[in-house]
Amino acid sequence: MTAASLEEVLHLRDHADLAAMFRYERQYGVLAEGPMNGWQDQPQAAEISAEEFERLWAEARRALGDSA
Repeated sequence: MTAASLEEVLHLRDHADLAAMFRYERQYGVLAEGPMNGWQDQPQAAEISAEEFERLWAEARRALGDSA
């Protein structure tokens, strides 16, 4: 399976493909819903580049895929 991107997650959420969302959530957990405000105020929060996010997301997804 290829690594998901933020684009994939947002597409699933925005296009209401319920079957795809259920498969995704069963494998990787619940998709984020609602605004993502407030993260800046959390202890040790840091903004990262899109490239770093995609690298970390791919790594986490591989780990989740290996344990499923």
